[in-house]
Amino acid sequence: MTPEQFRQLAETWGGDVERWPEATREAARRLAASAEGAAVLDEQGRLDRLLAVAPEIETARADRSSLLVLQRLAAMPQQNHRPSWYRLLRWPALVPAASLACSALVGVWLAGAMPYVHSPSDPLSVMSGVFDVYAMGFGSVQ
Repeated sequence: MTPEQFRQLAETWGGDVERWPEATREAARRLAASAEGAAVLDEQGRLDRLLAVAPEIETARADRSSLLVLQRLAAMPQQNHRPSWYRLLRWPALVPAASLACSALVGVWLAGAMPYVHSPSDPLSVMSGVFDVYAMGFGSVQ
């Protein structure tokens, strides 16, 4: 194990070699016996002790800090990343376009199905039957 690897392991796992991965402990103990290794472990041990102590924060101070954070968030401008034409793709804006498209499709279908002479044909009678059923109220959704 190199001194750089030893330092990285100490920064990752802390100043206590017994918390390190099992495979690295023996080599770490040998490096810890040197002056350089002991200094690295001592530095990390001080950091471990500092992080082990829970900070004491008064409730009023935490409340003030929380309020300041919320005020700063509320003061931030809202960012709308959508383009201006995006509002045209919402459902209420699409109703007229969908109605027009459906009307055009029915018109094209009727124009293709209905002959130019006024004789009854099968597609026309089907369409008349559909419209008659809805006109009589049988097709209403309950």
